[in-house]
Amino acid sequence: MKTIKLSLLVILLFATFGILSAQKITILHTNDIHSRINGDGPQADYTPLIINNGSSVLGGFARLATLLKQQKAKNPDGTLILDAGDFFMGSLFNPAEPEPGFQLSLMKAMGIEFTTIGNHEFDYGPNALAEDIIAAKKHGGLPQIISSNLVPVPNSPKDNKLAKLFEDKTILPYTIINVKGVKIGIIGILGINAADVAPLKAPVQVEKQIKTVRRLAKMLKKKKHVDLVICLSHSGEYPKGNFYYKAGLMTPVASYDNPDGKEGFYGEDVKLAKRVKYLDIIISAHTHVVIPQPLKVRNTLIVQTGAFLHYLGRLNITVKEGKIAGYQYKLIPINDKIKGDEKINAEMNDYIKNVIDSKILKPEHLNYKEPVAETSFNLLKHNNNGYQHTDLGVFLADATKNYIDTYGGGTDIELLASGTVRDNILKGKTGVITVPDVFRIFPLGKGYGNLPGYPLAKIYITGHELKNLMEVLLLSKGDDSYVFVSGIKVYYNPKKLMLTRVYKIEMNGKPVDLSKKNPKLYSITADTYLLGFIGRVKKLSYGLVNVVPKFENGKPIHNINNALIDFNKNKKGIQIGTEWLGVVRYMQHLKDTNGDGIPDIPLKYKQALSNRIVGRKQK
Repeated sequence: MKTIKLSLLVILLFATFGILSAQKITILHTNDIHSRINGDGPQADYTPLIINNGSSVLGGFARLATLLKQQKAKNPDGTLILDAGDFFMGSLFNPAEPEPGFQLSLMKAMGIEFTTIGNHEFDYGPNALAEDIIAAKKHGGLPQIISSNLVPVPNSPKDNKLAKLFEDKTILPYTIINVKGVKIGIIGILGINAADVAPLKAPVQVEKQIKTVRRLAKMLKKKKHVDLVICLSHSGEYPKGNFYYKAGLMTPVASYDNPDGKEGFYGEDVKLAKRVKYLDIIISAHTHVVIPQPLKVRNTLIVQTGAFLHYLGRLNITVKEGKIAGYQYKLIPINDKIKGDEKINAEMNDYIKNVIDSKILKPEHLNYKEPVAETSFNLLKHNNNGYQHTDLGVFLADATKNYIDTYGGGTDIELLASGTVRDNILKGKTGVITVPDVFRIFPLGKGYGNLPGYPLAKIYITGHELKNLMEVLLLSKGDDSYVFVSGIKVYYNPKKLMLTRVYKIEMNGKPVDLSKKNPKLYSITADTYLLGFIGRVKKLSYGLVNVVPKFENGKPIHNINNALIDFNKNKKGIQIGTEWLGVVRYMQHLKDTNGDGIPDIPLKYKQALSNRIVGRKQK
């Protein structure tokens, strides 16, 4: 009888322990912040300390700080705050780094605990990233960076500073933490595509993603006996056609009927979940896809918030006996219903005044909050039909050509790569466009001195080479490879074979002689990023097409930096110009059509102007 009572007591204790061992954990997560510290949208409309005033600006660190505090208060000891990389590059808050270590320190101050390295963290090179991290450590600390598959080269001057941060454990390959008695292992990876589009990461090497995660996840579960493995994966996934763009937003929103994701999604993180056994949660990034509910692939949950802090992801999980027994998920909009944190907001305003205005904009006689133009309509990079059916790129190409014609000696043709266009021009609440709104369109490129952005340069090619160049550009299928033009109109026959499609190019309404016999040189301007591609056309076309960039005298250009445009010949040295600065200058000289003292975007750009590259049968 005593034996039976003892057995029942043991069973009762185990049952009670089992109930008590179930823990509720909250994971708050962000990804692809892209330095949108002051919100994503027209800066004239950004009022983070005022709620419910109809502002269309989303995100911002002040609001995020408030939201993180509110959410953590619901589960103080059981909340984990994570980010999946690409925290840098995308606004005027980034170019002044690394001197103050401002953004990473602010992320830590808001409560973000762990992050990983995305491709845009390498936009200024590995050692520049290292200097950011070092500065942030001195300034106030930073989230713990987890990077599992990056391998710097210690003896290389290009990444030795970053290598040292791996060696001294400032950057960890993994970490193990305890949240309410639940043992959690965290790893972080840079995905395949993300690595491919980060050429300036060299000489940093990238180990195979699946192999790395499989090895670490197994080690964490079997040897370190963690309950959960979370991967901060800067890799991403895509919906299989089932997505749409909300008006004015840059992030595609996934819409799908099957919550397990087997049919609705594909991509690196879906593959990762299928092929790695001991992986519980993937905090995804890189593809900027808003996933309304977690994808469940095998036993792995995949979540992503899109980009630019439009949302905070909240994943509530119940952990029992070392497994996820249940979960609830919500994407929380970061909008004007949330009153921003006053201290964080004050730090941002100080930074604008003392760093952005003083060091970057003042030399160009500009100011962060000064209106440069206004618009009565949106000009969008994206819609659901692709780049070719939007007018933002046309406007930007025209603006840049006008800038060069006015200050840079003129050009026949301006080319603008859609891949470098990173934001829209939005009407918002007031219609006012400020300098930071324009800069967000062209945030890439380190630039020269204190002027950020890819410099503009000028090359010369023949009419026949122009035809060949347009043939190659027409081969590009992806939206990010699309090129907008100003100064010419290109006609091509889509039914023809590759490299025989272009049959007419008009300049100023007159046809260009495209024959090899025409020796005349035509000037082409673009940023150094795109013009660097032109010099590689022969290699990229496997020798089928050869375009040789030349100076005006016909001599070949071997280094595109020798062809930079001088925008002020009255000053010593080359005074470079950039696309974002060119668009600002163009806007400043537009007509004020409504008499309010602010120039207006011409209404013609509201129309369907994207027909400068015309696909139709040859007559």
